[in-house]
Amino acid sequence: MIRIGEYKDVDQGVKLLEQHRKEFDFGQFKEDNTEYYKGLMEAIAKDKTAVISEDENGIIDGVLLGMKIPNLLNPYITQLHVLLTWVHPNKRGSSIFYRMNKKLEKEIKNHKEVKDIIFYSIPKTNINFNKLNYKEFQSMYKKEI
Repeated sequence: MIRIGEYKDVDQGVKLLEQHRKEFDFGQFKEDNTEYYKGLMEAIAKDKTAVISEDENGIIDGVLLGMKIPNLLNPYITQLHVLLTWVHPNKRGSSIFYRMNKKLEKEIKNHKEVKDIIFYSIPKTNINFNKLNYKEFQSMYKKEI
């Protein structure tokens, strides 16, 4: 089942963020940030900018977490930045991401102030964003200091 995230998802969302952090080993995110993650999940639940996929047992097997952020160069434009894209390792390669994205696009039309959806570069993925009519416009590079 694909649905919009709610407050009831906050605790499980925090666990998924911790799992994602460990799986992808993003240098500066090695520390335990549980309290921060909880606040982030609560803000996202309030904004209704998360999409959850659940299996038949009600276990979350996919998540898109978005946050509404003003555009850096034009604060009158609000964008939905998808901060986390996660699908359970056993379900990768299925249609879960595409179904969650479809739900996200449908839901975000109710957020009239949002003009763009921005996905950050996603490591280890085979998602075809061109198929979804997204245009590549930036890449990110990082150097740990």
